[in-house]
Amino acid sequence: MIYPAPFEPWRGAFETLAVRSGRPQFVAAHAQELRRACAALGLGCDFDAQAAAAALPAGAEGRWRWIATASGVIHFFTSEAPRAAARRYPLVLARTRVGSANLDARFKTLSYLTHAQAAAECPEGEAVLLNEHGQVASAARANLFWWQGDRLCTPAVECGCRAGVVRGWVLEHATVTEVAEGPDALEAADEIFVTNSLRGLQSVTHWQGRPLGPAPRTARLRRRFRPDRE
Repeated sequence: MIYPAPFEPWRGAFETLAVRSGRPQFVAAHAQELRRACAALGLGCDFDAQAAAAALPAGAEGRWRWIATASGVIHFFTSEAPRAAARRYPLVLARTRVGSANLDARFKTLSYLTHAQAAAECPEGEAVLLNEHGQVASAARANLFWWQGDRLCTPAVECGCRAGVVRGWVLEHATVTEVAEGPDALEAADEIFVTNSLRGLQSVTHWQGRPLGPAPRTARLRRRFRPDRE
């Protein structure tokens, strides 16, 4: 393949959308996130997502990925069955860390190695990334939430997490406290769940090998999650 612009492996961003029954979810929110990432990276973002969505296969089930580089925006659809909520979904503390001010922590950039390395530490579940201050930033492929008593918490963006689309849905539909805390907060958590565009809201069943009990509040919030209406 011949690229019309110099190859810059660090300078690109992406978004991944779930497509259900031919309808991509949260198109406007994902388009906004791609524009924010492109602005931070100094890239143009001339992409009509709504027009591109019209070309998706009728009744399609799968993921739709957008990739922005200096050459422009490309997109492609991959057919796959929807993921059911996993019955066993462990969470571990990753050895790798992120920089709280780094763009690859704040946005879905093509510089994805740190998150991929962390994800490999727990292939059947997720891994928690800390920042340089020892604060919880995010999971490797997801945003992170936990309940401490009656308080629902999530890492603040300033800790080095991505302002994910499903994270945004939770912030809009629940009372959430954005915090800068270490992993001890997860030790004290009653319930933990992660969010991303393909899984929606996924309950964590084990933290560092410790089984977590039932997650009724997460289940209630998951029942309210209707991205087909967004």
